[in-house]
Amino acid sequence: MPKEQIRKRGRRKPKADALDEEVATPISAPVQDTVTQSENDFNAGPSASTSSNIPTGIHPSRAALLAGRPAPSSEPTPNVGEGGAEGQQEEDGQADWTRGPRTESDFPFGVLDPDVKAYFRSVEEQIKDWEGVSSAGEEREDRQLFLTSVLSELRSHELPAATDPETSIILERLLPSLSDWGRRVIGDSFGDKWNEVIRHRFGSHVVQSWMTLAADTLDREARDVWPPQQAKQDETVGKLPTMTELFISIIDTLLPSLPQLLSSPHSSPPIRLLLLVLTPHRGLPTLGGESTERGNLIRSKRSGKYRNNQGVKGKSIFGEGEDDESKGKGKGKAVKRQVPAELTELRSKVRKELMGRLAEGEWKAMGVDAVGSATVQLLLEFEVEEGEAEKQGSLFDILTEGMITQLQNSPSTPLETQPYLLSLLASQTGTRLFESLLLLSPPHIFKAIWTTYFEKKLGKLAGHPYANFVVAKGVARLDKEQIEGLVGEIKTVSGGRGLIKAGRTSVVQALVDRSVSLVDSQKTVLDLIYSCLELPVAQKASLVPCLMNLKTYPMYQAILTGAPEEEKEESNDVPPETIDKAAEDAAAAAVRLAAWQNRRTAKPKTDGELAPNMQGCLILQGMMGMTAVNSIVLDSLTAQPIETYLEYAKNPIASHFLDSVFTNPSVPPKYRRKVMMAFMGKYRNLVEDRMGSRVVDTIWEKADGYMKEKIARSLIPHLTELGGSQYGKYFIRRAEVGLLDRRPEEWRERIVGVKHHFAHQKEQPAQPVQRFGGATEGEGEEKRKRKEKDEIDQLFEGVEKKRKKD
Repeated sequence: MPKEQIRKRGRRKPKADALDEEVATPISAPVQDTVTQSENDFNAGPSASTSSNIPTGIHPSRAALLAGRPAPSSEPTPNVGEGGAEGQQEEDGQADWTRGPRTESDFPFGVLDPDVKAYFRSVEEQIKDWEGVSSAGEEREDRQLFLTSVLSELRSHELPAATDPETSIILERLLPSLSDWGRRVIGDSFGDKWNEVIRHRFGSHVVQSWMTLAADTLDREARDVWPPQQAKQDETVGKLPTMTELFISIIDTLLPSLPQLLSSPHSSPPIRLLLLVLTPHRGLPTLGGESTERGNLIRSKRSGKYRNNQGVKGKSIFGEGEDDESKGKGKGKAVKRQVPAELTELRSKVRKELMGRLAEGEWKAMGVDAVGSATVQLLLEFEVEEGEAEKQGSLFDILTEGMITQLQNSPSTPLETQPYLLSLLASQTGTRLFESLLLLSPPHIFKAIWTTYFEKKLGKLAGHPYANFVVAKGVARLDKEQIEGLVGEIKTVSGGRGLIKAGRTSVVQALVDRSVSLVDSQKTVLDLIYSCLELPVAQKASLVPCLMNLKTYPMYQAILTGAPEEEKEESNDVPPETIDKAAEDAAAAAVRLAAWQNRRTAKPKTDGELAPNMQGCLILQGMMGMTAVNSIVLDSLTAQPIETYLEYAKNPIASHFLDSVFTNPSVPPKYRRKVMMAFMGKYRNLVEDRMGSRVVDTIWEKADGYMKEKIARSLIPHLTELGGSQYGKYFIRRAEVGLLDRRPEEWRERIVGVKHHFAHQKEQPAQPVQRFGGATEGEGEEKRKRKEKDEIDQLFEGVEKKRKKD
């Protein structure tokens, strides 16, 4: 139905009133902008439309019918409003409903033929069936023929397929199965269109997958390993460029527009990946979606989620093996990756080109941009690797607002805080850049940054919704004196209990991790945790439950007893001067948005509920490595009732804490034995639970022979029930509980590896008697049997002799 006939929103008028208005109101003809009416319309005589331009909302055909005129021409007017906007209002108030020319910005290389798209959809189903499944013999040959057929159909359609929303993901599935020669063919087919492909919404993802795989091809070219087709090329027809030549061409093509590409949401991730590919011995993001060292700087969470929903595994249709490890999925091999000598200097060339073309203000603006910040962090890391960070005018100097220059020119002059770095601490995106500055800065520059921007402000920054993550990153580089100063500043702000109540424990977690290597500071960190929890010295047994639930001791006791917690003045809890109102509002809005997005999967929480908390559990796991104080935590754990043990073992969060008790080498063996004995009699409940069975597996791996037998014997009475359990049957098979019930000695030899102490006294089988001439008694009987032949044996022997003669 044309849009002119669509009824507007609102209450519909009665039909009688509408007819009265049609008679009383003169009818206006449709507006003709610059096109002359047809001859019939012009000679039709005077009309009410010539004397009135009042719009009525009636279709022009109906208006002409009511006026006694012929219907107007249905041909669209050639003149369109600017941009072809539908419903654009003219000067007289009449809407222009003419469509403008269709733009094909989403399909810069044309729309793919529907038949070709249907073929690729059928190909995708076959790739899904073969992806990651090993093959050999004729099956492998069939898959190779299938791949050859697909590539021949893809020829001359590479660019439209890479930019089509349906076929681009199919092309990404196909790329891991290609050899080095096939990857070079795909790269060469893009020609000089890399700028358009890399800016495209779907084409940019194809480029990322291609570059990830091309890195392994570059590694082989650097080691002078070439595909067999390389020596068979006919140079008279044309020579396929090598992967090294393709990357040189790509960089030359993108270099003029590189500053604009860095801030584009589609082109920025491939540019960052390109810089990583040019870096030798650097791991790259995997195609299967696994998180890697720099994976968060390449693909966004939205992109990774889309790939996971599509089921993209990034595996070859020829199966897993050495060939697949060389195609970009070997994590260990990625660290040893080599780059050809022609490309080693291109990364530095790109960085220097950007430094010369972007002004200081542009670098600072890009540092707080959601898209460009990751690129700035990567370039900052490359600058530090090349040893140019401490030069005046470097990117590090620009982002620190001249700190490098001031330290070199006047090192004795005290530094002053600069507004740009202060703004980074209050920005969710800027904190990422500040973290990189702290981690990558040389020791003397880190000390200057920490002294200028953090000391005497740590009490406020540790509880800031964004800056607390920056402080946590800096804690990893502090010494004992600086840690003591940090702990002292946190205690000055309500004793640190605000960190527990707000759930901002990243600084406490970082202090625990840092104290594992700095043993002298472990007592100081433990005192801070006591202060944050408001835990009295006489109530150390409540340390584990308070931390696990991330509640202060008064709040924890109030929930247990059902009594209201003692109300404290807001000024005593969190001083007003330490609150960043704008940041708090932004963080609260982000929490509400996340809760709304996850409303279907999130479990409802009730007030006053005690449940294991992820942040508190991580702190407890880290404290297991603190050799000087972990006994205090373990004493608190062993003081809990068995119900608490079972609750922790069956919880997906708290069970990791119990695992760390058995897997951390710093835990004394006596505490492991206490926890094992505490579960005695309850192992049946554990092995029947989804998470509890995993805890039992961890206990089984660390238990000695005596404890293993004790655990297995406690399960013998429940052998029948556990055999039908969803999770218990696996542990029954692993522990071979049935064998222990039937043959205990054999079980000990097989599971524990201990032979019975009377095994050497068992009767040995009788040895055959040695007869005269070297033959034993058994051998003589066998020889005698072989010599004695009956008539049938002789008959068959005669037949065989005849066949041999013939």
